[in-house]
This record gives sequence, C-alpha cells and structure tokens, in this order.
Amino acid sequence: MFSSLPNRSLQNDTSLVKSNDIIFLAIMTMVSGLLYYCLIQSTSMPLVMLAIPLCLYDRSYIFPMLLTIALCQGVFSEAEVTQSSATQNTDFSETLILAGVAPMLLYDLTANKMSKMVPYRFVIFYVIFIYFVIQGIFVYYQYPQNYQGLIMIHAKWSPVLHVIMKTLKIVFYIFYLKVLINYPVEQNLKTLERTRRFVPFILITLGINLMFNGRVQSGAGYSDTLQLGDAHHGNYTAQLTAISIYCYLTFFMKKTSLITKGWALMAIAAVGYAIMQMGSRNGLLTFAIVCLLGFAINMKGKSWSYITIWSLAAFIGAAAVVVISLNSPTVQRAIYMTEQGGGDRVYYWSAAVQQLQRHPLFGMGGDESASQATVAQFSPAGIQDKIMHNTYLEIAVEYGLVALIFYLVLLFTILRWGYRLYKLAIKTGNLLLAAPPISYLILMIAACFVSDVWDTSIWYNLSMIFALSIQLLYKDYISKKNKVFRHTTFGQSVAR
Repeated sequence: MFSSLPNRSLQNDTSLVKSNDIIFLAIMTMVSGLLYYCLIQSTSMPLVMLAIPLCLYDRSYIFPMLLTIALCQGVFSEAEVTQSSATQNTDFSETLILAGVAPMLLYDLTANKMSKMVPYRFVIFYVIFIYFVIQGIFVYYQYPQNYQGLIMIHAKWSPVLHVIMKTLKIVFYIFYLKVLINYPVEQNLKTLERTRRFVPFILITLGINLMFNGRVQSGAGYSDTLQLGDAHHGNYTAQLTAISIYCYLTFFMKKTSLITKGWALMAIAAVGYAIMQMGSRNGLLTFAIVCLLGFAINMKGKSWSYITIWSLAAFIGAAAVVVISLNSPTVQRAIYMTEQGGGDRVYYWSAAVQQLQRHPLFGMGGDESASQATVAQFSPAGIQDKIMHNTYLEIAVEYGLVALIFYLVLLFTILRWGYRLYKLAIKTGNLLLAAPPISYLILMIAACFVSDVWDTSIWYNLSMIFALSIQLLYKDYISKKNKVFRHTTFGQSVAR
C-alpha cells in the first residue's frame, strides 16, 4: 500500500537535523529578535533580508521561513477590503521572499540531472486555477459596480496587477512542488523536523508581542480585546492554530528533553492566550479542533493505561482553561454574537446568496472588491462593506459556481492525499508526516468563516502534502490502480 521507503527515513530520528544545537539556538535567537523588531516597525523587510542567507545556508529553513513571513505580514498589513483600494494592502514581503528563494530552488533543480516530472493529475489543478484567475479579470470589468464605489480612481485598474501577481504565484507553487519532489525524501523530512523545532520560537514571540504591544479595543458585547495593527483576527488566529500542531508533536515526542517539551507547551499557551485576547470565535473553534487532533494523533497505538492517564490530564487542563477563559474577550464576544444571531457574517453570506442567484455561472469578477460591492449592494444600511468572510462563498461570488465546484474538488483531493499521509504517519510512527495535512485541514475549516482564497500558508501546506504524497504514496497508488485495471473486464468496469 505504501512506498517501499527504508524505515530509517520514517522514524522520529533527530539525526536528520545536522546543525549543531548551539548554532540552531543562535539562529532562532536572531530570527525571533528580528521578528519582534519587524512586528513593532510594521515591516517584514528585515526578516526577508535574513531569510535569504539563512535559506542559502540550509534549504530546510525555506518552508518555516515562508510560514513565518506570512504570519508576520498578517499582523500589521490590512487583511480586508477598504474603501480606498481594490484589495488588501501589503508590503510585498511575501512576493520578495518568493523572488529571493526562487533562484536557490532553480539551482537545486538544475543540479539534479534526473529531474522528476510532477504527475499530470496534480499539475492540472494549478492550470485550471490559472484559467479561472484570468477569466475572472475579464468578468470583473463587465460590472462597473465592482469599482465605482472605490475612493481611489486608480484602484479601478489594480485588479489587473493583482491577477498578474496571483498567476505568477501559482506558477511559483507549481515550480516549488517540482523542486520538492526532486529533493531526496530525507530532505523533505528534514524540513518538517526543522519546522517542528522552529515553530515554538515564532509562536512565543508573537504571543509576547501581543501581550506588550497589543492595541486595546472594545466593541459590541466585548471589551478590552487585544489587536495587532490591522490584522484580521480570524485569519491570523487560524494560522497560529494551524502551525501549532508541530508543538503538540514535540510535546509528546520521545527522546525530547523536559526543557523542549516545556518550550512547546509555552508555545501552545501563547496561541491560547492570543486567541482568548483577540476576540476571535474562529480562532476559538480552530484551537479546540487542533487540541483534539494534536492529542488524538499522539494517542494512536499507545497502551490503554497511557491513554487513560493523558486523557485525565487533558480533561483537567481543559477544565482549567475553560474556567480561566470564561470572562475573556473572546468568550464574551462569542456569547454576544450568538445571542445576536451570528453577527454581520449572516448579512455577508446572505448577500453572496442573493448575488449568486443573479450571476451564478461566472460570478462578478475575480477580485476582492467584487465581494465588497456585493455586500454593499445587498446588505442592510449600516453594515460595513466587507468581503464574504467565507472562502467558498467568495470563490462563488467572484468566479462563479463552476469555479466553486472545481475548488471543492481540489479541496477534497488534497484532503484525500492528506489522509493517506496521516495513515502512513500512524503506520510508520513518523507523526511529522501528518503535520502539513492537519495544518491544511485547520486552515480550510477556518475558511468557512474568513476569506482565505489567497492565503499563502494554505498553498505552502498544499505543496508539501502533494510533494510527500508523490514521493511516498503515488507509485504504489498507481501500481494498485493498474493492477485493478488489468484484472477487470470491460463489463465489470462499466458496472463500477
């Protein structure tokens, strides 16, 4: 069923990490310090400048640095549509880091004389996505209401630039996938191990920043929430919970010191603190899910006595968290919004449904301002014009129901391969293989409540899931399919 990979490559073996612990600690001290500086100064550029030599030094830093820069930029960049622009404003740090690592990846690919091709069944998804992106820009300008409400005149044409950037990024993701499958399996496993050790430093730094630099904010039904710049708390907290799965794996991993386990536990606490202080119902939901998944995956194959002891400890810990958090801004806001019927999201979703009834096939055009225009058109007076707060409805409104069906097929394809990786992780004991699928699942659950079509964290995890699946599972999958085909008559095939 699984690829015949040597068992030594699939064990929780810290020997995969070649760097000296002192060197790693020094590197993470620099990364954490510079991250904190960037958060205060509201720029990711110094972090990008550090990432380039760091990734030159060791390619296993590329994946965690990409995730870190996405999180860093999300703290201080505006993550929702405003009246002054067509889409979200950024400092282009993610674009620059992709441009910075692309030559390194190209060198790695050309250095391998036997370059492997990405299977067609994976490439086709990227190609179709590009098609819908390009189609969306032509549809966009068929509806002047998409841009007539924008204050800045030049914002009318900014969707053209955004389409170019989106297309280039999809091309990069295809290229990144090709490079990943051409690396030795050990290299990708080393990347996951590096990410596992890397993540706690980032989460703790972000938690400290929120504690000391968070902006106090109050609103309907809640008070004294802490916010970071203009960060969209639903999206931001979902990214925190998604990468926190690595901390759960560290906490339960064998042959790790108590200091390392304590460090991972501090990172989980930092995520919990951020969620409870930021007033994010989406973060609260995803945090509960990742806690359950992080606990469940580490209980697989354990004795009943082991499971009983840890279940009791988890129950006591969960009860304590609930008691402590009853008066937190997040719980206050969740209770208030529930009593009010769900909050403004209900109006956003209702607007999307009404728009789809009028333009179901191709939508209103492939830009976030089309979603904003939809909310402005169909929401009651006094409701702030925002995007859908639902990735799937946003896809439908901007690109049409045909694109939504494609997106759902892509989603379930990724989850199917991710589940196979999860089973392989359980079978081999290398639970790190399950981390990208779980991160992706968390982000896509959160996508029901935030607009995350172009969240780069989703695409990075997607690339890692596909790469590991191609390296570890695809050969046996194809062999099994061919075997079934050879032993099945035409009549039986039709009957199936």
